[in-house]
Amino acid sequence: MGEYRVIVRDAHLTPIGMVDDYLSLEMVAKFNDVGQWTLKINAGRPHARLFQPGCGIAVYREGVARPIMSGPIQGIQKYWTVDEDSGDGALWITGADDNLIIAGRLAFPDPSNPVDQQTRAADSAADRESAYALESLVDWNAGSHARGDRRTTGYSTPDGATWPYDRWGPKTPFTARFDNLRDVIRPIADAGQLGWRNVYDPESRTIRLETYQVQDRTDAVRFSPDLGNLKQVVYSQTAPKVTRAIVAAQGEGKDRWIKQYVDGDAEAYWGMVAEQFVDARDIPLVKGKDGNAALAPNTEPGTTVAAVQATMDQRAVAALNEGQAVGNMQVYPIDTPSQTFGVHWRLGDRVTCVVDGVVQQDIVRQVTITDSADGSSITPSIGNQGTDQPTNVFGDIKALWRKINQLSTRM
Repeated sequence: MGEYRVIVRDAHLTPIGMVDDYLSLEMVAKFNDVGQWTLKINAGRPHARLFQPGCGIAVYREGVARPIMSGPIQGIQKYWTVDEDSGDGALWITGADDNLIIAGRLAFPDPSNPVDQQTRAADSAADRESAYALESLVDWNAGSHARGDRRTTGYSTPDGATWPYDRWGPKTPFTARFDNLRDVIRPIADAGQLGWRNVYDPESRTIRLETYQVQDRTDAVRFSPDLGNLKQVVYSQTAPKVTRAIVAAQGEGKDRWIKQYVDGDAEAYWGMVAEQFVDARDIPLVKGKDGNAALAPNTEPGTTVAAVQATMDQRAVAALNEGQAVGNMQVYPIDTPSQTFGVHWRLGDRVTCVVDGVVQQDIVRQVTITDSADGSSITPSIGNQGTDQPTNVFGDIKALWRKINQLSTRM
């Protein structure tokens, strides 16, 4: 212990104390998602009184300028046992990181109006770059442009004026109607190969939204059993849950616009068919008199069939991706002085792993950090081991299995 500093902040994001004698600390940071943290302290220490609902923490690592984790308290538990935590007992404090701000919001059809005045069918656009689309959605639903009752104290986002939106990434269509904001921006981030995070700044007492392009560190950061910086490797392949997405937009009965999307390669490889119906009646398309897609009545002026159809296509791709065959490669690197988390590589960076002669390059999806009297550890997950965001490296896994089968045949 001693490598990490825990700063406690109050409900106004003002630092109010430091905890330097905690019993244990565990943090799980997730790429483009909400992380969690758990802190155990002696209940009899004076700084135990700092931990109150509405407060939060910021954790710093030696040699890293900015917090590696920050976020609000979500639970406080007093714990006492006659054996380990006798005397004053212990406090277990749990929380999430500041990405919770986004996960705790819905994407309103018209975020400029209160909930009882939502007259628009959906909030949608097809002409915004991925960074612009992501930042504007967060801005209007949780950030600088959000209505006062939905805005988080001290939360700052690009607003298109004093802080311009970023304009990089491909044009990425989206449609949102009371969907979870994190879920709405997830495919946008994937399409633009970008990351997002909320970063706490103790000097300005604000939390700022940052979007960034995934950094390619595949040449500089390499992990392999031969290099002595891997402690575990797991790889597997699993059959798809969906090979055909049947997407239905608006319309009733024979007038409903329905389109089928098929993953033919998956069906041929696994010898199976798995259909899934996707109810997308929020998409304003109906079957026209000529049998083709047409705009539904009362669609907002300026909307085109092509733009709405692109959103429907994206909905189908999302369903196929969610249920696709999964090729998993999970590797657990060891944090070393020459390849240190927070210095040489970070969450969301693309790094290289070499396993059984196969080179795998993927994004660091999750990092688990623990610190206690028994020692400290940093366990990155490259792939989806221990995460809820599968990374499809199916082609690489097929190559690995072919290699294994060839070796078994020769034996």
